[in-house]
Amino acid sequence: MRNPENRNKPGGDTGEMNMFNELISDLDLVDIPFSGRNFSWSNMQADPLLVKLDWVFTNSSWTLSHPATFVQPLSRPISDHIPYVLHIGTHIPKGCMFRFESFWVEHPGFMDIVKLHWDNSPVYANAAKNLSSKLKQVRSGLRKWSKSLSNLNKLIFNCNWVLQLLDGLEDQRILSRLENSFRRLVKHHLSQLLDSKRKY
Repeated sequence: MRNPENRNKPGGDTGEMNMFNELISDLDLVDIPFSGRNFSWSNMQADPLLVKLDWVFTNSSWTLSHPATFVQPLSRPISDHIPYVLHIGTHIPKGCMFRFESFWVEHPGFMDIVKLHWDNSPVYANAAKNLSSKLKQVRSGLRKWSKSLSNLNKLIFNCNWVLQLLDGLEDQRILSRLENSFRRLVKHHLSQLLDSKRKY
């Protein structure tokens, strides 16, 4: 075990946990988590003791050359240990990658999105798990928010179309105060979109 949370019930020798973690650190090993499972062993009782006893470790060079490596737990029909399959991949599909764009920080609404998802992430007693949860929540929020920015060309086209329409009307008659105000708003919005496109 690496920490007390590797059991569903209190217990475990913290000295042995510290020794195990020190060994992992000394060898510069990287833990590959089991996808969707917290524990890997059961004492098979009615009120079972569940423990994370099985681990898969690699090193930094492996994670760089095989970044899509993951552990898939299987069902446990007989054994008290969960069988698992190690999947090794050399590339990650582009659609699953999260790419942070530097121009986002200057975009209106960026900090609001970050604060919203940072403050509303689940809270855990473990500080590392708590930080990880907040970062995942913010990443998910920014991924959804960024989709609205990916339509810049369409938004720019729409703004230009509206401005052409208003310019065409102005050729036929004097624009009303409301139409003039609307045109100023569209021009301002177009300027912001073009600035975002330039930074992107």
